[in-house]
Amino acid sequence: MSKKSIPVSPGKKQEKVLLVAVVDSKTERWRMIQSLEELANLTRTAGGEVVESMMQIRQRFNPATLLGIGKARELQSVSKQLGIELLIFDAELSAAQIRNIEDIVGVRVIDRTTLILDIFSKHARTKEAKLQVELAQLEYRLPRLVGMGLEFSRLGGGIGTRGPGERKLEVDRRRIKERISTLKRMLKKIEHSKEVQRKRRVDIPKIAVVGYTNAGKSSLVNALTRSRLVTSEQLFSTLDSNTNVLFVPPDHKMLISDTVGFLKNLPHDLIASFHATLAEVLEADMLIHIVDATSEDLEEKIATVDSALVEIEAEKKPVILVFNKIDRLFSEEKERCERKYPKAMFISAVKNTGLDMLKARLRDHFFAKQRVVS
Repeated sequence: MSKKSIPVSPGKKQEKVLLVAVVDSKTERWRMIQSLEELANLTRTAGGEVVESMMQIRQRFNPATLLGIGKARELQSVSKQLGIELLIFDAELSAAQIRNIEDIVGVRVIDRTTLILDIFSKHARTKEAKLQVELAQLEYRLPRLVGMGLEFSRLGGGIGTRGPGERKLEVDRRRIKERISTLKRMLKKIEHSKEVQRKRRVDIPKIAVVGYTNAGKSSLVNALTRSRLVTSEQLFSTLDSNTNVLFVPPDHKMLISDTVGFLKNLPHDLIASFHATLAEVLEADMLIHIVDATSEDLEEKIATVDSALVEIEAEKKPVILVFNKIDRLFSEEKERCERKYPKAMFISAVKNTGLDMLKARLRDHFFAKQRVVS
């Protein structure tokens, strides 16, 4: 199983992390192995060092600790032996479960959702993105205020502590609810402003690039428009929609937007908070669904994006399925993919392979009638 290396900032001390997963059957084991690999990449993106991972197959989840008491005590022993500073569970935990596990293991505990929110906080650059992330973090933490243990104490900081929690830890439910209302009002104003801007460009075809995180959305927009959007191997390097002009021969003009990447089990609150950013998808005349052709679980990733489009009610948009990074595939792998997805396009954004064909397909979709009339 190939492992993708995610770079971290040099010179910064990395927290030693142990990843934990619980599955209810042996048939789910392989899927969970892939999920743990993704969790490891997320952890590295957040600045952690993955020292070890553990999985328990358990037919009935323990409501108090998710895993069994025996496995929890084993985690205590392993954590002490390896100098583990943080446990990250590949599941969503309640505040009580976090507290109970921390009481047994003696190490700070967070779940997958907290990790994802932390990465979003790390990568938020614009005012809008920061507001969206703060809203998602507060809405996730609100029902978990009672009984939070080491995870909410923020002693010494670390992964999962970025964002509003650093500024005022003892904030009560009432003040959090007030802040949530304020954030929603601020984001509503930003969304209205963006809506006005979009209406001004109503006559120009609009395209939104969607896909799983790190599939190459920014690289594709850069290659098509010769723009300089930041690209990175880190997950969720793009949180804001970026719109650029795409010129298609002979003299056609379109608008193409890069958007935030999707991820399986992406927190619902996060999708809701990013409504203003995802509005670019809802306003688009066509979607380019870009897929990393080298992914071992590309079918699952395609399904994840399709499900996310359903959730934001964009599933009826015309879509071009585009497989990226074909320069990294063997010819037989590419042929197998072409047979399975005969209507898809195959490109390499980095090598500029297949981009002219993609532009021609966009031109035919939007401007074919004009050519017939003329």
